[in-house]
Amino acid sequence: MMETRSLAPVALFVYNRPEHTRRTIDALRANALAATTPLYVFADAPGDETSVDAVRQVRELISDIPGFASVTVVCREYNLGLAGSIIDGVGMLCERYGRVIVLEDDLVTSPHFLRYINDALCFHENDDAVGSVSAYMYPVDVTPDMPETVLLEFPMSWGWATWRRPTRA
Repeated sequence: MMETRSLAPVALFVYNRPEHTRRTIDALRANALAATTPLYVFADAPGDETSVDAVRQVRELISDIPGFASVTVVCREYNLGLAGSIIDGVGMLCERYGRVIVLEDDLVTSPHFLRYINDALCFHENDDAVGSVSAYMYPVDVTPDMPETVLLEFPMSWGWATWRRPTRA
């Protein structure tokens, strides 16, 4: 369904959990499309003295990440907090690429995650009723007649993606 040239970049937001971050990167790198996907890692600065060492460990870990088309690391000079970091990073990448895949440092993705989420971005790109796509689904009883995808009226923040949309008057 999707063409390689249309792969969305991944924005990975990290802070002070080196082991979580390592697992997230390892799982993402196991995706077939990782080698052709740009990865942007946004590392927030320590919010207080107790997180300085853990933030340093995370920054060491993300300083050399193989397995992606490119890796850009953005180390914040001061603490933006998760919301501020996501707003800034997602806005920057949507402006540059027109779309972005968003992950936090505690998500372990399926090896099919990048294919699924890029296909979903392409499929729903021109549907104004869809504001974002997600690969997470809360536990439900699956029935044989259940569709492969569902539309929810609320966003999921665990493994999601969105587009830059034109403003409408």
